[in-house]
Amino acid sequence: MKPVQTDTANRVMKGSGDVQDLPITRIEYEDGVGLESCWELSDEEIQQIIETKRIHILVLGNWHPPILPKVKPEIEE
Repeated sequence: MKPVQTDTANRVMKGSGDVQDLPITRIEYEDGVGLESCWELSDEEIQQIIETKRIHILVLGNWHPPILPKVKPEIEE
């Protein structure tokens, strides 16, 4: 998987070491802020998802923030 620069991306989370930069869209809501990133899958990754119907999310650190995996962006490009 690789991160994608979208038309709505308005920030970049800087990577370090082997971690690459991550373009994000910062979205302000009435009750808080959301950060959305977009990822492009390889043909092999798509095939694996078709076969297993699963994705895995790894969060580095000691706590897991709320996340919402989606197939459509919050803000249309």
